Amino acid sequence: MSQYIHGTTDDREIARLEKQARWTAPYAFRHFDAAPDMRVLDLATGVGAMAGQLRRAYPNIELLGVDLSRTQLAAARRNHGDVNYVRADATHLPFRDAHFDRVHCSWFLEHIPNPVAVLQEVRRVLKPGGYCHFTEVDNATLRLVPRQPAVDEVMNALNSGQIAAGGDPFIGPKLRGYFTAAGFAQVRDFPTVMEGNEKDLTAFRGLTDEFADIFDGLDESLGPTWHERLKEGAAAMRALPTLPGASMYYRAQVMQGFR
Repeated sequence: MSQYIHGTTDDREIARLEKQARWTAPYAFRHFDAAPDMRVLDLATGVGAMAGQLRRAYPNIELLGVDLSRTQLAAARRNHGDVNYVRADATHLPFRDAHFDRVHCSWFLEHIPNPVAVLQEVRRVLKPGGYCHFTEVDNATLRLVPRQPAVDEVMNALNSGQIAAGGDPFIGPKLRGYFTAAGFAQVRDFPTVMEGNEKDLTAFRGLTDEFADIFDGLDESLGPTWHERLKEGAAAMRALPTLPGASMYYRAQVMQGFR
């Protein structure tokens, strides 16, 4: 069993992260901007999936990805070789003060025990006038109509496993406090709603499929006793858009801290 809730970096997980990045980038970049020649750090870049989206959206920035995992960085260099990468701990970044115009990060603080330490280091490497841009989860906001018991059970297991590993699947509402504790005097938050219903079945299917893919990948961290229930939860999630009057609601949290 893996301590990291999403398991090891195999081909399936890389594919999931690439798909997730393509789907979430329009939400994550809605309040982000970077002018040509700006120096941008993609913190906790992982397999480079969001770095690839940053490169597509802002092709003329000076983009650098940082991660601690050698395995994930190997995948990033293989699949997104037009980005430069450095292996480093997010709490001890190997850059001088005021080095970056922007710091981008998605789905990272939810996995670590001390977000403030990371945010303090991010503030240090930001230039005056620059900002960091974090996208994070709040799993307490998930709502399905009609309710799906198998999905509820899997989400409870996911949340419990993430907490046991030192993370926080409900971190979204706590971000402002963490940013303030890290020294950010100016903070902007953008609650980012993701909804699915019969008015836009394409968006609905995309949203349910994202969660179903996450469920599929939990087999490694939760172990073999969960395999059948995970399949049931993923199937229920994917079937939701076919049910009359069904809907789904989820709210992520985008937070910016200005230097």
